[in-house]
Amino acid sequence: MKMNLRHAVALLLLIALSVGFGFAFDAVATAIEKSQYPQSEDLKPLVAESAAEFGLPETVLWAFIRNESGFQSSLVASDGSIGLMQLTPEQFSYICTEVLGEEEKSSDLLYAPATNLRYGAALVSSLYKRYGVWENVYAAYFAGIEQVDRWMRDPALLTPQGRLSEIPDPETAAYVERMLRAVEQYSQLYYEP
Repeated sequence: MKMNLRHAVALLLLIALSVGFGFAFDAVATAIEKSQYPQSEDLKPLVAESAAEFGLPETVLWAFIRNESGFQSSLVASDGSIGLMQLTPEQFSYICTEVLGEEEKSSDLLYAPATNLRYGAALVSSLYKRYGVWENVYAAYFAGIEQVDRWMRDPALLTPQGRLSEIPDPETAAYVERMLRAVEQYSQLYYEP
């Protein structure tokens, strides 16, 4: 079957429109995903600095900020957690003295995004050094070190490699899943070519 010039032009136009709509659809989908997993221009240098100082992926810090405070640096939760990384005054004291070997500081400093991010990153880094598995880090950040250590002592909850095979607390398990999803999304949206 012979194609005349009119049909060939129409076919080429259809292909061009399809490609154009495909790019437009991808751009809209990416914009929607970025609105659900945002980054703040003001926080970019602070996240980069804290991640570099403590050897963490930036994606992990963005995921914590998103899931902990929704980017609200002045947020105070009912348990007294403050700021972007939702650190309690007790955690801040522990991070200052035990993790970083500094003098204890006023918890009022947690309202400053740079301070909150730095000390939150220090805590995340210390948890990663302790557990070496991101799922356990996220669980400990949410449920506490003592709780994760209890789970780690239960052989029924461990894989043969000594990792938690399941998290028995549904809230903690859901938090870990949210963190894993957020880290993956931040990686795909902002850090992968």
